[in-house]
Amino acid sequence: MRLSLLDRAVFTYQPIWGRSRQLVGVRLHVRLLDDEVNVPHLLHAIDDWWSAGSPRLLVALAEPRAVRQALVASAPEHLWIELPDAAQRAPADWRHLESQARRLGHRLVQRLPLARAPRPTPLGEDDSLRYVLHLWPEQASQALAVVPAPTIEAGLLPGQIYEGIGQVALAAHCLDAAHAWGVVDWPIADALARHPRGSIGIDKGTLLRVQQALLRDASTERVLVLIHSDAVLTYRLLQLLNSDAFGRGRVLPSVRQAIGLLGERRLRDALTRLLGLAVADTELLPARHTLALRARLMGQLMDAGAQQTLANDVLLTGLFATLDQWLRVPMAQLAERVPLSDAVRDALVEGAGPYAPYLSLAQRLADPAQSQALPLICQEAGFALETVNTALLRTLAQARSWG
Repeated sequence: MRLSLLDRAVFTYQPIWGRSRQLVGVRLHVRLLDDEVNVPHLLHAIDDWWSAGSPRLLVALAEPRAVRQALVASAPEHLWIELPDAAQRAPADWRHLESQARRLGHRLVQRLPLARAPRPTPLGEDDSLRYVLHLWPEQASQALAVVPAPTIEAGLLPGQIYEGIGQVALAAHCLDAAHAWGVVDWPIADALARHPRGSIGIDKGTLLRVQQALLRDASTERVLVLIHSDAVLTYRLLQLLNSDAFGRGRVLPSVRQAIGLLGERRLRDALTRLLGLAVADTELLPARHTLALRARLMGQLMDAGAQQTLANDVLLTGLFATLDQWLRVPMAQLAERVPLSDAVRDALVEGAGPYAPYLSLAQRLADPAQSQALPLICQEAGFALETVNTALLRTLAQARSWG
């Protein structure tokens, strides 16, 4: 019964980033395709994928009637239910539902413009209600103008979640000065634009963690997870490992294969050479993690199993898909500098070939505005909604274990 429910809804997601610039939560947008869907059963089916180690999950049901059904049923263990803005427009009705929901153990988030947000109960006294707050342009300007003045005077509320943040400076201010719990979606375009051409390097922290993992004799799988958490590191490492200094005429299409042929000592040598290309920029971390999350989602959609070549191809397609925006080099040139299969090159350069539908779908799943179009897109590409939703839930539930 629960598996069939995943064929009757469309899921999209937005990452939520915390003060350490790591993934702390996910906002899962749910649009029902059938009025007869049992919403409490669907929420418990989603909850089954979650664990204590998963990021916090905020469920935003598109239909107010679905929210009502959720609030009067038993509370899933790990989910937070998002109350629509309609709850503020008809306060008496929704206040009763909210009270009943909290008695049932539901944890709630209320979506509101910051201008209409009441002062919440101080965190620690009642942590069962938070706000997802959207800043109007004038409020964003005011918030940046008062740095580092007290946040209450600037109108920002501590401990809450902020969305619609288009500037890295404002996202940082919300997290660091206003002590926000999280920021929905990172302003990636602004984060990249802050760097002149060619200045975005490997993440230094990730590179050091890979070196430490090798010194501790960590498993190959753990080392690969760390390397693939940074698309720039993966790209630069493949370039170096296939150079005359390391490859000696051999084609090494994956880091896994390079470790097997060259050994960990040579990998450590390569990483040491790359230190000069490493940078420490905290504000780029969410952007790096976003690429890794997309690549992992593509892997789940493909479900390559033991086919390591196929799994590597899909992973690299996801990691490198927007690398031209990072390195400010045309994708066709980037694709020539590392040994990629024809299928990966076709997907990256031409948007064609067998991997292109997986890349397109993974990108659309991270955009709630695509929700209406997704059923037809999945149908035309041969993806069953149950398969897509299962892959997305598995990826998001495990997201904090990567990196």
